[in-house]
Amino acid sequence: MTIAIPAADRPALWPVLAMATVSAGLVMVDAALEWEPPFDALALLLVLALWCAAAMRAASLAVRARRQGQPRRAVSLALLPLAFLVTVVQPRLVMGGAQTLGDRLHFMIEYQEYLALIRATPDMGQPKLMLWGWGGFIVALTSLVYDESDEVTLPPERQSASWKARAEHTDLACPYGYWVRTALGAHFYAVGVGC
Repeated sequence: MTIAIPAADRPALWPVLAMATVSAGLVMVDAALEWEPPFDALALLLVLALWCAAAMRAASLAVRARRQGQPRRAVSLALLPLAFLVTVVQPRLVMGGAQTLGDRLHFMIEYQEYLALIRATPDMGQPKLMLWGWGGFIVALTSLVYDESDEVTLPPERQSASWKARAEHTDLACPYGYWVRTALGAHFYAVGVGC
């Protein structure tokens, strides 16, 4: 026996579409970090503002659906504001995933160019350490690091003196530190820098 769901109580699909669009927008903003300030921050704020507006509208419609006795529709509409609230309270859950995907996309697009620059750099008898600034938001910047020794991943007390000397005049010497955001493979790393 099949139970028919009244047309008025069918789940709303647009919140799922809105969430997919917002996720894609966050990834694209992160992948395009080389934008000049203030366009990078403005793009992020625009995506977040649109998400907030859609979440507020969905919350309003969810309350209305619940009052009209449409529980399936109310639950489906409540998912978007719930996802927005989770992002506000725990931004790393959503933003971290968007950053990782954005880092990988940005890297894949420029990979051959980075390899050509590495090959063109003369061998100085020690592992190569090269950085490219990708930009960033407000105070946190992102750099792409090519480190043949992979010492960028080690805690400072385990890094060699020669590596520290090569990193001395780069973003990696920031007094506020750095953290490896994404290991991209083949000695490449997306690194967040606190300066």
